[in-house]
Amino acid sequence: MKTNFTSKTFSFFAAFIILAFSLSLNAQTTHNVAVTSNVFTPSEITINVGDKVIWTNSQGSHNVNGNKDTFASNPESFGNNVGSGWTYEYTFNTGGTYNYQCDPHAGMGMVGKVIVNAKSTGPFILTVNFTSMTPHIGQTMWLAVIDQATKKEIGRVKKSVTEAAFAIDVPGIELGKSYFVDFYSDHNKNGVYNVPPADHAWRMSVNNVADNTVLNFVHNTTFTDIAWKNKLTVHFTNMTPHLTQKLTLYLKELSSGLYQDTVIVASVAAATFDISSWKIKPGLSYNIDFYADHNKNGVYNAPPTDHAWRLPLNTVKSDTIINFIHNTTFTDIFSITSSESLAQASGQITLYPNPASQYIELRIPRNYEAIRSVKVYSITGSLVDQKILSGNSEDLRYDISSYKNGVYFMEINAVSRKNVLKFIKQ
Repeated sequence: MKTNFTSKTFSFFAAFIILAFSLSLNAQTTHNVAVTSNVFTPSEITINVGDKVIWTNSQGSHNVNGNKDTFASNPESFGNNVGSGWTYEYTFNTGGTYNYQCDPHAGMGMVGKVIVNAKSTGPFILTVNFTSMTPHIGQTMWLAVIDQATKKEIGRVKKSVTEAAFAIDVPGIELGKSYFVDFYSDHNKNGVYNVPPADHAWRMSVNNVADNTVLNFVHNTTFTDIAWKNKLTVHFTNMTPHLTQKLTLYLKELSSGLYQDTVIVASVAAATFDISSWKIKPGLSYNIDFYADHNKNGVYNAPPTDHAWRLPLNTVKSDTIINFIHNTTFTDIFSITSSESLAQASGQITLYPNPASQYIELRIPRNYEAIRSVKVYSITGSLVDQKILSGNSEDLRYDISSYKNGVYFMEINAVSRKNVLKFIKQ
């Protein structure tokens, strides 16, 4: 069973035809059982939830008794009274096995059974039928299916367009959920997404999924800027030493020094798995830093206590796959002794202690220019806290006791400079 939707560019006539087709696909199926002398024909049938069964009595005096009083295991009761020349129908809306009998002739073997297959709860398949795509033959098309509520991408397809009509299937849509279907053709053939009309992009929607679903798209020039996100996939292999351990991956953009994404695997379940991020952008370079909590204490410790690695990703072009094979060439991805500045400052201010659990002390040199504000950011770049300052002292104490354990950045803004230093709350 498939539900059909159409793009708004269909004509009224085409929409009417598709609506009729949709209704026919969703209509219940009717099954017939003949009631004659001492027999139901067929005596056993298998149907689906929502189907109707019609019993037609053409011979003798009989009834259909499927009441739970008689058959306690029936999911629900159905049946009629004894008589002749009748027609009885019942729609089965609950899955299960239903037994029934003719009361006057049950001892003579006049019994029947209806097996009702429960409606599938998915996951289902989304099919997008494309037509009139002649303007994009020879180009590359990308399509993504995105959960409207969580914004999580459940599937992505890359296709070289070779004909005007084709279909793309994406498995994994779920019962009751709604999705955006974003797609674009690389019209200028530069290998990256560009805002329309440079590239041609569209968005369709699937609302309240009930079954396998079909979208019909006819090429048009009503474009949508879908703000396409490139996907980074890190493919891990031979990770057996870290089964059941927590693995955390950070994506750091190098030109700004800011972390763009954090992905956490709460417990590594298999030796081979993927981690994905949609925060890479064409033309930029990144460090992919990750560590396994080898000693299982819940916080980062420099190798070899924890096992940590760094992978470079230089000058992103589009979707990127990086393969990582487990090794023991570790990198201390959060060196406590290092400091960074977005303005390439000399890092004269220091933090102590580091790591810390209650307070961080800012050690400020004498005659350092006036500090105006201090801001604290999480590893993902979110602002956690800030203070506006009116003057300097040689030491400033910053209360971090309420912070969650992890890595943070403290941005110290002075009159003409800005320093960013890392610290660990544990």
